[in-house]
Amino acid sequence: MSAELLTAAYLTLQVAGILSAVHALFTVRTAQGATAWIVGLLSFPLLAVPCYFVFGCRRFDSHKRAMEAKRERHSGLMGRAADEWLPFAVERSALEPSGAGALAELAGFEFLAGNRLRLLIDGEETFAEILREIATARESVYVQFYIVRNDAMGNRLLEAMARRAEAGAKVCFLYDSFGAREITPEIAGIWRRRGIDMREFCSRASGRDRWRINFRNHRKNVIVDGRTGFVGGHNVGDEYLGLNPKYGRWRDTHVRVDGPAAQQLQKVFAADWFYMTDEILPGPWRPVVPERAAGSAAADQRALVLASGPSDGFERCTLFFLHVIGIARQRIWIASPYFVPDESVIQALQLAAVRGVEVRILIPQEPDKRLVWLASFQMLLELDHPNIHIHRFTGGFLHHKTLLVDEDFAAVGTANFDNRSFRLNFELTLAVADRSFAGEVAAMFGRDFAESRECSAQGYRALSCLDKIGVRIARLLAPIL
Repeated sequence: MSAELLTAAYLTLQVAGILSAVHALFTVRTAQGATAWIVGLLSFPLLAVPCYFVFGCRRFDSHKRAMEAKRERHSGLMGRAADEWLPFAVERSALEPSGAGALAELAGFEFLAGNRLRLLIDGEETFAEILREIATARESVYVQFYIVRNDAMGNRLLEAMARRAEAGAKVCFLYDSFGAREITPEIAGIWRRRGIDMREFCSRASGRDRWRINFRNHRKNVIVDGRTGFVGGHNVGDEYLGLNPKYGRWRDTHVRVDGPAAQQLQKVFAADWFYMTDEILPGPWRPVVPERAAGSAAADQRALVLASGPSDGFERCTLFFLHVIGIARQRIWIASPYFVPDESVIQALQLAAVRGVEVRILIPQEPDKRLVWLASFQMLLELDHPNIHIHRFTGGFLHHKTLLVDEDFAAVGTANFDNRSFRLNFELTLAVADRSFAGEVAAMFGRDFAESRECSAQGYRALSCLDKIGVRIARLLAPIL
């Protein structure tokens, strides 16, 4: 290559670095993040410019623009559907703990009464319930997962959906283009021919976001006939049944939702489907209160669905966790496989501990990502307080994303305690303001804590010098883990 071409390439790269640095100055949300990108782009443009194209943007602009352009057609039906929910809406001031009602403003949904909720522990129970419910579908089956394997479990789910499609139900399956890479166009074509309307959720769908592969739809959402929904941590694959020898037991949690809150889950699915297909789903858009079983209490648990993602005006996922930590008065227990929170969440947990709140954090003993495992040691230092207890689960690979506040509030969903879930992924959380459900979650935590060992800052101090360097590097990389 001639000297002239080398010079031109060098100058082009420098200009690209400068322009990208200016873009970061105006678009990166945090001062720390903007500073890091600007220094990297100006100092090492050869490495930093490609990384910035992929990882630098924190807003999914094409999703926001597309939904705004389509909203007029979509909002009419969605508005009429929401009107059907009004009789089940709970007065915000009546919710416990005090302050929980503010989550309705954040979510854009009210807490709805008339639900029956059931915790589903691990894969066998979860998929048995999902498959059993799909088999009863008369009108519609809407399914959304981040990871779908082309294995026995993946095929069991698809076969169940295909049978309902052949029976005349409308069956839609939305899966993430990154997480479900095993579902090739050829495989999807086989199932489409059997009646399943299968679509990829692709963050590179258009225009300026073509290179934004960093955005992923991490939601796990199943709705049958608009009356029953499922949400939680499971993806679809044999490892989620504990059949992968690398992980052994896969400790995860889902929730079955019977009642009006299933309609909120369906609305979230309908919006994602509308974005990718321009199709308005027919529903059904009528709340169904589950029948009261003989000898049981009436179905009257209060629940709300919070959907979050990079196209939000506010960082809903971050604000959700900050708020629930802030309203805790007695205890806050958190389970997450990827616990790498940012400074604001660390400070909220520290403040809760100072207020006298019992903070318990449950993380895996051996995560599937070594960088996350290393970064967790930094948390031992930053959360070193007598009221904060960090437990490492030893009974398998812990993957559930669950939260418990005081005696009356719990949440189960898809969001991890990391930057990716807070700001980059599309996530889904079921918030429940109900003492009986919170009690079930507390009992579940108790069983998990019994299979865990408590760790402390001493765990960091016991690391080798090389591992301590790795911990510091992993902490620096936390925004993209």
